[in-house]
Amino acid sequence: MKRTGEKVLSIIAHVLNVLAVGLLIVMLFGSRMFMDMTMSDPVLQSEFESQMSASGLTQAEMDDLLLYMDDFIGFISGVGWVFVVLGLIALVLGIIGTIRVDKNAKLAGILFSISAVLSGIISLQGILLIIAAIMCFVRKPKSDISLQKTDENGYVID
Repeated sequence: MKRTGEKVLSIIAHVLNVLAVGLLIVMLFGSRMFMDMTMSDPVLQSEFESQMSASGLTQAEMDDLLLYMDDFIGFISGVGWVFVVLGLIALVLGIIGTIRVDKNAKLAGILFSISAVLSGIISLQGILLIIAAIMCFVRKPKSDISLQKTDENGYVID
């Protein structure tokens, strides 16, 4: 049975997944570079400190705030890399499912479902993979067996 619909939906989902993971990687590197660049620029750092001191913060509070900002960016970066790894695992599982969809539709549906959960069910690629998984589970191959009883001459028997 041809499974063109499942293949098309999964390929579109894979392209979106690659774009999302690529954009996330660029954002993670960009945020780290931005933080490193801003913390090493003495003019920007002195302007930042003057704005904080104008708001009435003490030197200890400013140091704590800077340390907190650096820790927060590190935490967000760590969580971002977890999402990158999950996205790559989802991509690999989805590609395997796309390859296997003609041979074993149930396995492909399971792989599409796992890939949708890993890439995010509410994301567009997750929705497309869920639709492809449902199509894999629901669509059955056409049977060649006739449901009507016929006699030796081909007439339908009631």
